[in-house]
Amino acid sequence: MGVLQKVTFYSHVNLDFAHLEKEELGQNSNIFVDAYKPVANNYTRSLVSFENGVNSQSVSDDALGYTFSIYRLDEDGTTLIPISSKNNDKLSIVDYNVRNQKKYQYYIFKEDSTSISKALLSNEITTCWWDYSISGLTLEDVATNTYKINPNDVWLFGSNVESDSTSQNFAKTTYQNLTKYPQISTGKSNYASGSFSALIGKVENNDYKEDVLLLDKWNEFCSNNQLKLFKDRKGHKYIVDVTTSSNNTLDETRQQATVVTVGWTQIDNADEYIIIGD
Repeated sequence: MGVLQKVTFYSHVNLDFAHLEKEELGQNSNIFVDAYKPVANNYTRSLVSFENGVNSQSVSDDALGYTFSIYRLDEDGTTLIPISSKNNDKLSIVDYNVRNQKKYQYYIFKEDSTSISKALLSNEITTCWWDYSISGLTLEDVATNTYKINPNDVWLFGSNVESDSTSQNFAKTTYQNLTKYPQISTGKSNYASGSFSALIGKVENNDYKEDVLLLDKWNEFCSNNQLKLFKDRKGHKYIVDVTTSSNNTLDETRQQATVVTVGWTQIDNADEYIIIGD
C-alpha cells in the first residue's frame, strides 16, 4: 500500500477546502451534492480550509462554523461524560479530572445548528504518574460546573514522598440507653482528610533544585480560597482545601532542601466537576 507524503495545489485552482479521507467502501462522504460542507469523521486524515485567501489553514470551529464537543468514556463506565465544547480556534484541552492507573477513551463530535458528525475516537489511554499533585481551580462555567487549571497553579510532589494515613470522617454519635446495645445516630457528614510530606523542590539532572522564594509561593497558594484538586499516585482524587502546612529544612543537604508536610480536607466530590486546561 502506498503512503501519501505530499499534496500540491496549483495556483490557478480555486479551493474552498481540501478533505482527505481513508477509502472505506460505502462509508466515505458524498461530495457530489449541492452546498456540500465537509464534516470530519472516523476516516478523515486531513481537513483544511482556504476561506481566508490563498493560504490554507487547519480547519477550526471558526473556519466552518462548527462546535467540537468532547466526551470521555471511563474504563468501567458505560456513559459518555461531557468534558468540553470548543467554539473558537483553540482545539486542544487538558483533562485533569482523571485517576491514575485507569484507562480512558475520548469521543469528539463536530456539530452545527442542524447536524452532528460521527464520533472521532482517540486511542485508549492509560494514565500513569508518580507524583502527588495539588492544583488550584478557577471557575469557568457555573451551569456545567466547569473549572480551569492554570499550569502555574499546579504543584507536583515527586521526591521523598511519604503518605500519612487518610481518615474517612463520619458523623456518628453513640447513645447509651436502657437496652443491652447502644443506639447509633448517623449524620450527613462523610468526607476524607489526610496528610503527606515531600520535598518542595525538584530533582533535575541528578541535582536538587529549589528556589529560595518557592516556599513563600507555596504558603500563599495554601492560604488562598481557591478550590483545589488533590490527586495521589494510587488513583484517588478529591476536591480539597489545604488546612495545614508545615516545613523543615534538611540541614545535612548542601541545598538546604525543604520538606513540607501538607494536611488536606475533602470539601466536595471530584466526580461532579469538569476540570480542564488549555
